Amino acid sequence: MRIPAPIESSAEPTDRRFLAGPARSALAALAEVAVDTSIIPAREVAGNVDRYMGPFRAQRKWVVNVALIGLWLYPLRFLKPPLPKLKLEARRLFVEKRFVDDVAFRRVRFLRRLVQAMFRLSMQMTYLGFYGDPRTYATVGYVPFRDRARYAEATLDVPDTLPSVESMSHDSLDGDTLSADAVVVGSGAAGAIVAYRLAEAGRRVLLVERGRHLDPSEFTDNEIEQISNLYADGALQLSRDFSFQVLQGMCVGGSTVVNNAVCFDIPPEALTRWNGSELDAGLEGPRLAQAFLDARGLVGVRRPPSRHLQAGAQKFVDGVSALGLQGEVDVVEANIADCPGSGYCNIGCPFGAKLSMLDKVLPDGQRLFGVDSLRVLPECRAERIETDGSRATGVVARLSNGRKLRIRADTVVVSAGAIASSWLLMESRIARGRAGHGLRFNMASPITADFDDELDSYDGVQISHYFEPPHERGFVMETWFNPVVSQALNMPGWLDDHRTNMSRFRHLTAAGVLVGTNEPGRLASALTGGVDILYTPDKGDVRTLIEALKLLGRIYLAAGARRVMPSTFQFHEFTSEGQLDQLDDYVEHSSYLSIGTGHPQGGNAISRDPKRGVVDESFRVHGFENLFVCDASVFPTAITVNPQLTVMALAEYAAPGIAEVSA
Repeated sequence: MRIPAPIESSAEPTDRRFLAGPARSALAALAEVAVDTSIIPAREVAGNVDRYMGPFRAQRKWVVNVALIGLWLYPLRFLKPPLPKLKLEARRLFVEKRFVDDVAFRRVRFLRRLVQAMFRLSMQMTYLGFYGDPRTYATVGYVPFRDRARYAEATLDVPDTLPSVESMSHDSLDGDTLSADAVVVGSGAAGAIVAYRLAEAGRRVLLVERGRHLDPSEFTDNEIEQISNLYADGALQLSRDFSFQVLQGMCVGGSTVVNNAVCFDIPPEALTRWNGSELDAGLEGPRLAQAFLDARGLVGVRRPPSRHLQAGAQKFVDGVSALGLQGEVDVVEANIADCPGSGYCNIGCPFGAKLSMLDKVLPDGQRLFGVDSLRVLPECRAERIETDGSRATGVVARLSNGRKLRIRADTVVVSAGAIASSWLLMESRIARGRAGHGLRFNMASPITADFDDELDSYDGVQISHYFEPPHERGFVMETWFNPVVSQALNMPGWLDDHRTNMSRFRHLTAAGVLVGTNEPGRLASALTGGVDILYTPDKGDVRTLIEALKLLGRIYLAAGARRVMPSTFQFHEFTSEGQLDQLDDYVEHSSYLSIGTGHPQGGNAISRDPKRGVVDESFRVHGFENLFVCDASVFPTAITVNPQLTVMALAEYAAPGIAEVSA
């Protein structure tokens, strides 16, 4: 049995790897008022962030320096010295007044969201540098999986050797041109399955992935290292106004490596709407139903996902039962097997329990059909699709070392996800005016609940239960908890409130609300290069979210919680059901509530009508013979439930038609 490498404490590095001088001093100054520097000195908190961010593989990590330099400068606006020059108590009062209170009470009118984003990111860097250090674990009661009493028993069934993917090294490439029967851009839930089925049909497939290839044997307990390796830019992907985070994996296997593997069939109401006269997707019901069955079999969907379900989830189930709510509450289905319950789902499972594209579909495909039939090229960013009239002739890509590569293929399949697929079509000037429009999300926000019991919710599979009310309610709920760093980044409250809440870490549990958005977003060119996400949540969607959060608070209070805490910018806690109605007053605008998504959808809608969609019912881009898009970007609407299984089923549905074209 392979044991993941442990996280090691480290003193402050002697060299500055990333942070500019003012950014580093501002971060240390903020740490002095935000965390317990008797455990880790402020300069070491800043040093940790410097060490973490240096190798962080994200093009937009420069925003961290910008935010911290802004923090250093901000007091000058009020004719005060830079933040590090303020005396400790004056600095604390300044942070409370000029960041927390001014934003919360709408005192900042000009560039309020920018100030809010600057402060939030700076605080998150502080928590990253503090709670990412193992010296803090004992102070909150967090125990890494390797040190838990049940570790040896729970990992008895983990094999010493796990299935692995063989990928192409850049050094092995001979020349600047590659050829294939089909090139698939993106190795996630759709791309890997399409590649698998094309290889099964006898096609020579080249699958290109912009992220790194890490074998599960290389995964560690280190949250920050894993996020850097498996998310990269996907961890710093924000809307243009900085108020909405779109979290995505970026590695071989895509988001299936870092998601919770939760599987729902597409809600019947969503499919009916897709196929209705307004959207006209043209999907055949019986064929799609079979595709769902095939996808379930291919990745091994089952229930329950683990024998080790975190104790906090039972509080959620008890609360739903106590309120007698109408709807379905159950353990989730997931493509997970023999899970030891480490709680590491979102940072990559080192035990091979999550049957992701990296763990199952791609290794199985190479084993069954041969490595030459299913080649995988990581760290290769597709920049443009080349076309000749109505045919796609290949892809122009760039390797991580800057080397340009031209890939010639008879068939091109774009499966890079809602954001990247849409942007690739836009950069290629394909489906102008339609690609990158109609972007939607499963908008999410959590409630954290504090119980008298020691729950140790970090111990066990991260998402284990769901509550799905009648469809017209417009939301679902899922239990949820994280290892210490990720939970600290999502913990409600600032300064003393945050510290108090982290001291209750063993007593906390959480669940999130998912709302499928109606208001569309779109993509545009960013001033700094690359893509910007233009999206502001619709008031109706926010209202649905708030009503669901109030209900979630009542669920936990009915289960005996001493208090429940939404992720509002200004910290609020509720100890009785009647107080929860005050949430309406506290959330005047969506920016006063922490909202994000791991489920972007849309951008290249499927429709038989070329005026309404980017792809037709066979997933072929309108106007092209051999160019296909197959991933969540083809969703005409958000589906509210976790979209992974729907993405995989659409890949199963589309693959036979793509194989015919590539023959």
